[in-house]
Amino acid sequence: MTERLGAAELNRTTLARQSLLGRADGGIEPVVGRVGGLQAQHADMPYIALWSRRKGQTITALQSALEQRSLVKATVMRSTLHLVPAGDWPALDVVSAEQRLAAWRPSARRAGVDLEDLSRRVREYCTEPRTVDEIEELAGRLYPRVDAAAAIPGGVSRAWWRLASAGGGLVHVPPSGLWGSHMAPRYLAGTVWLGAAAADPPEADAARALAVERYLAAFGPAAADDIARGVGIQRAAALKRALATLETRRLEGPDGRELVDLADGEVTPGDVPAPVRFLPRWDHMLVAYKARERVIDPDHAPAVYRRNGDVLPTFWVDGRVAGTWETESAGSVTTLRLTAIAAGPAASVRSEVEAEGRRLLEYLATAPGRRPPRPPGGELAVVWA
Repeated sequence: MTERLGAAELNRTTLARQSLLGRADGGIEPVVGRVGGLQAQHADMPYIALWSRRKGQTITALQSALEQRSLVKATVMRSTLHLVPAGDWPALDVVSAEQRLAAWRPSARRAGVDLEDLSRRVREYCTEPRTVDEIEELAGRLYPRVDAAAAIPGGVSRAWWRLASAGGGLVHVPPSGLWGSHMAPRYLAGTVWLGAAAADPPEADAARALAVERYLAAFGPAAADDIARGVGIQRAAALKRALATLETRRLEGPDGRELVDLADGEVTPGDVPAPVRFLPRWDHMLVAYKARERVIDPDHAPAVYRRNGDVLPTFWVDGRVAGTWETESAGSVTTLRLTAIAAGPAASVRSEVEAEGRRLLEYLATAPGRRPPRPPGGELAVVWA
């Protein structure tokens, strides 16, 4: 008989695997691996995400992991920037590149561009750090008579970059990924940056299996369409093959959907307390599922997911999204402004939210360059909108 999970059990299991019920002990690399990587579209996001998930987290420790190459910043799951363990990057890169090549191959055919050959030439060119401009210039030299933008329906920005980077194999090099770094990224072949750790990437089937295993360990139990979205595997047959290579079990979710989990995946009781947590913009807890009801009420989603694709920073109460937050500075005061969703947390809980919010401000105040800045002797304030 299939085990059925209640809504509370599914919520607490998800939070436990994300180290949001209790901050994880251990080194940065294993913790980042256990939670499925860290979303990194914005330079500062991973630092907040990891602070909420790891004991004793400091900004300098995460920066050191990037500089020492135990973590790497790259476009991987969902064709989105993440910080991931160096050992996981080759497989995740193979899966991501497969999807990007499939997406851009029709445009490349129209342009008369051999996408795989272009990708290979780009990786060979990126044996030293290169900017997007430099990579586009290379592509233009290789195909001097091609108008890449004209070959892509609807037009996109940086057309040559889209085609030239589709085959993957590139990583960001610091200062990209360091706190407050918003300069144009520089790209290097992953085999150069990571050396032996990236020397032997797996075949596609093995890469998909590892990516799915990592996803289930961090986000499971999950439905097949959740996995497809979270990992970025679009073809049902490919996902089925990946799951078939793993030891899994089937469960039934609170809405009756079939969920998949690793055979040894633990279920957390629904009555385990969930502390207040703060998560950054685009945290993967809010983007790695197709069905998000386990963490946010559908009626509350419009307050977090914006029409332009933005996903706001959130604070969580009792394991669910309860509001959004932002920081601002005026004079000598740095303020954390909280906006509750609907009625917001009870008065008895607001003090817990404010206390965790102050701890977040104190953590941010240690950042190099401090965004927002905290003047010497300045104050920290937590207010409700």
